[in-house]
Amino acid sequence: MAGEGQMLRAARKEKEWSYMETEDTTKIRVRYIQALEEEDYKVLPGATYVKGYLRTYSKQLGLDPDEIIALYNDSVMLEAEPVLESPQKVKARPLWVRPVIIGCMAMLAIVLVIAMANLYQPGKKVADSSYSPSALPSAPKAEAVTPAPSSPVVPDQDKVVAATQDGLTAKLVFTAPCWIEVRVDGKPSFQGEFKAGTSKDVKGTSKIELVSVGNAGGLSVNLNGEALPSLGKAGEVRRNVVLTKDDLSKL
Repeated sequence: MAGEGQMLRAARKEKEWSYMETEDTTKIRVRYIQALEEEDYKVLPGATYVKGYLRTYSKQLGLDPDEIIALYNDSVMLEAEPVLESPQKVKARPLWVRPVIIGCMAMLAIVLVIAMANLYQPGKKVADSSYSPSALPSAPKAEAVTPAPSSPVVPDQDKVVAATQDGLTAKLVFTAPCWIEVRVDGKPSFQGEFKAGTSKDVKGTSKIELVSVGNAGGLSVNLNGEALPSLGKAGEVRRNVVLTKDDLSKL
């Protein structure tokens, strides 16, 4: 653990907030709050939600969100560091193999010399020779050495998404019942009421406009993977909230 969870828990206890009071203030579920403080991030849906909740929770507690996010990134890098496999050892041949091979080749050379001398003796026909040379021994097969597999390099997920994503993608996460109307690139997209625990992905080219939000405290917005600040308090109505790429540079 990098310690971001301990900082969050200490700040909450300093404010003397219970888990239920913290949920009412931050609009984050109790089980997610406990997961953030215990740094048990497997409970949350993914890295994007983890960063969004960490940023929102730390702001409500009066902590520096960038410091908390940096500590989280350090802990993720430590867990994702690949373990290098030890290379396979090449089997060494016994010391007696090479002398045996050399001896066999020397004997074969002697036999060939004797055979050639008998074949080409003056006044003796080749047909009279009764010598039949033995078959040459086959060369020993070389042992195949299988190279050790290289460890796979795992790319940083957030960097891959940021490098390949075009336009705008807003993920609307509803933590409480909320009525909303959305317009994308100047054209109506959808409107309706969403239940707590649901989410909606909205994609556009240059602008996503939240025309009307009936319960600002019940909606969390992630823009291109970055969590945006809370739109307002529970029951508060927000209108004409425009999301562009300029909002990302302000985070």
